[in-house]
Amino acid sequence: MCIFNWINEHLQPTRCDSPELIYDDMASQSGRCLPILYQPFDARNRTHWCDRGCILDFLEATRAEGKSVLDFGPGDGWPALLLAPFVECVVGVDASVRRIGECKRNAEKLGIGNATFVHVPPGEPLPFDDGSFDAVTAASSVEQTPDPKAALAELLRVLRPGGRLRMAYESLTQYRGCEHDLWLHPIDEARCKLLLYDRRIDAQRVHHVALSLALSAGQLTRALTDRDEKLTIAHVTPERLAACRNHITETVTCALTHPSTATWCEWLRELGARDTAATESGGDAAGVVFDRASEGAQPRGVADVDRLLRPTVAEAVRRTAIDACRITAVK
Repeated sequence: MCIFNWINEHLQPTRCDSPELIYDDMASQSGRCLPILYQPFDARNRTHWCDRGCILDFLEATRAEGKSVLDFGPGDGWPALLLAPFVECVVGVDASVRRIGECKRNAEKLGIGNATFVHVPPGEPLPFDDGSFDAVTAASSVEQTPDPKAALAELLRVLRPGGRLRMAYESLTQYRGCEHDLWLHPIDEARCKLLLYDRRIDAQRVHHVALSLALSAGQLTRALTDRDEKLTIAHVTPERLAACRNHITETVTCALTHPSTATWCEWLRELGARDTAATESGGDAAGVVFDRASEGAQPRGVADVDRLLRPTVAEAVRRTAIDACRITAVK
């Protein structure tokens, strides 16, 4: 029997939204790996350059410098807190109360005074007047809502005429061949959460099942694999999961729509965006610049990296891409 069918039959999961599924359990959505937010920026680190390229991507695509920005779904404060030094003000809205708390703590730690964060429950209207913001950013967040098209409509509503939306999103096409997958999240030394993915790529849907267990991540791995090895979806069989059943404290399920690039663009046009384009990623462009830079020529600090990257990122966000993961829309 398929593990998803077995779970539905024997564990009878209850429905939930994406914050309940995982985000409310995470002390840090990024694993505290983000440069500037959690680590000093390291100009020798390619990942830090790519992260900086993504921040400049949002800034260049929205033309938000010195303006007001709404960041939808900031998680740990990304990109909101990294955009803050460039803009007049930024407001982050998130469906998870815990994420909002982390954003506020990071803002205080960094001494950022022009960023505020507001909790908005999943699917609820945004608490802002029409045309309140000059720009809107959204990083892999719109597809986490109960109704992504309705969420887009809200983002366009609060965007002023002529304002720009820049969104990054998870493309399901990258998962062909691994439609069934898992992620094991340690909560503490005695608890973990096992998240199972059933990706239905052509249907543009992902069905998630999350099992909360009174076991550490290591204990669950050993129970499902019989040894200390990397846990995979192949290890999660009905027989092995049944043996752990007494340790399962909660089972929830969440189905989310993950639109394709074509669907996102179609929706945006239907909702009144007058110019919509899927483009290349500033983060990817930043990685190319890093690879081409000689060891001696690499800049030392974030300001020097920004000066080097901005022309390349500005060009990247104007180049269209067929199967992109980023879209710019102009209201």
